[in-house]
Amino acid sequence: MDTLSAGVQYNDFTGTVAADISDNRALAKHLVSVGKAETDERVVGFRISSGENRGTPVTEVSLVAYLLRSDEFDPNPTDVRAVEISVTPGEALAFFKRFDLVAMRRGVDFSQTRVDGPHYD
Repeated sequence: MDTLSAGVQYNDFTGTVAADISDNRALAKHLVSVGKAETDERVVGFRISSGENRGTPVTEVSLVAYLLRSDEFDPNPTDVRAVEISVTPGEALAFFKRFDLVAMRRGVDFSQTRVDGPHYD
């Protein structure tokens, strides 16, 4: 599995994700408060994952943040540092104003499909 690409054991579903940064709760500040980041580091990526589950409610997920030490935004960093914290799913989503994950079953092509029911454009 590529470090910066999502993947699980069987990849039965794959897709895309998009998120807007929260106006009220900054992941970088939280990481500083729990001793995982320095004040001059900025979050340039993240991963939220859940391990093996036997059909029970998930009460904890892993949140890995990719940190860059830079005064300015660098669109092509050469090195980032990864740190991990355990949080509830609700705590993980609280770092984002909006969070949208779309996954499709492996082998299914929706490119010509009309969706009947709730959806976002």
